[in-house]
Amino acid sequence: MMLPQLLALSLALAPNLVSAAIFPDNSLVKMIDAKGFKNAMKQNETSVVAFVAPWCGHCQAMAPEYSKAALGLYPLVPLYAVDCDAAKNKKLCADQGVKGFPTVKMFPRGKQLPPKDFEGPDRTASAFFYFAQRNIPHWSKKIHQFEDIEGNVNAEKIINRPRALLMNKSNKMPLLWMVLDNKYHDQISFFNHRDKKGRSSVKLGFEPGEDGQGKILIYPPGEKKPVMYKGILKHDSLSKFFDSILDGTADLSVANEEAATEEFIPDPEVLEIERQQEAEMLALAHGGFSDMIDFEAALKDTAAKNFHAQNGYPGMMGAAPNVDQKYLKKPAGEGQGESSSSSKSKKIRMPMTGDGGEIVMDVTSTVKGAKNQPQTPVPGAEQTEAAAAEEAPSPEPPVEAEAEPVPDHKKDEL
Repeated sequence: MMLPQLLALSLALAPNLVSAAIFPDNSLVKMIDAKGFKNAMKQNETSVVAFVAPWCGHCQAMAPEYSKAALGLYPLVPLYAVDCDAAKNKKLCADQGVKGFPTVKMFPRGKQLPPKDFEGPDRTASAFFYFAQRNIPHWSKKIHQFEDIEGNVNAEKIINRPRALLMNKSNKMPLLWMVLDNKYHDQISFFNHRDKKGRSSVKLGFEPGEDGQGKILIYPPGEKKPVMYKGILKHDSLSKFFDSILDGTADLSVANEEAATEEFIPDPEVLEIERQQEAEMLALAHGGFSDMIDFEAALKDTAAKNFHAQNGYPGMMGAAPNVDQKYLKKPAGEGQGESSSSSKSKKIRMPMTGDGGEIVMDVTSTVKGAKNQPQTPVPGAEQTEAAAAEEAPSPEPPVEAEAEPVPDHKKDEL
């Protein structure tokens, strides 16, 4: 009599065990339920949500790639996953129009903007990374000439609200600035100006700044003269600073002095994430370009080259502040025989690529079976036209993928 009871118990626990194992143990993908989804949508932030089922083979094949994208975007764009097999999430998945697994959606600004479906042919880390990065809403106005700063930043229609001007050394807008602009768009006007040699900063009465290190100038409501932000150029610090000057309880000068006193103490766990990000960003940059010419240009101009100097710390803009070396020491026995990821003598191995530009030999290459995978239909639901189109043969000889079998106990469910 015990065998049937044990079998029933194992079947009851199986979905939870598979769900917990669908993503790697160290994955930065956060599993959420309907309540967690609702809380995530309350934020004015870009996020990506994968609607999955633990028994779905295509979901299992996608999971490592989705996790790599989460690593590349951490902590600025969170990547979530919802187990649609769980009873408490079935209504959420139905409300989101999930008709096949996996379904991946990007929410540009929480619930304020409609979601965008991921419709790429390949469920790779690079595809997810660029899908999120290129669709972050941002309104920061680029000011090309120094002479145009005054007229734009102090325009009459916005002078009574806070304004933030990024004086950046690079011509590219940092991901962090896009994320902050998206988050505070309704309350703060954002601008960016390339100040490669620091000449514009000097004209405004500030120091030119170190190479690669930008600065943020804050214009208080009604004021035409800026104040330079003194805190750390990372997401949490800037968010705290912006919140303090928006709630009306803190004077900008007081908030700025408090920001200046923040000590930068690296978190060992986040340092490990940073080391992993360096290698992952190289692979992600490669996968986002069609040929080697574009890739070589990207290495010269994007975060994939000299990742630490450009990004410093996850969620940070520019190089990290100087810190006591004791915080950077690895535990005894860790990393023996390997050079530090931030060492100048470190050699980054280039991935081997095929004729089509795809990575064919690399430890961070795409998972076998992750490309051109059809979507597993939800049991009992018709397959969508988008999923059918995804199964259409490619110009190359198609490799027929087996349809994901539906367990008997799932056939009558959503």
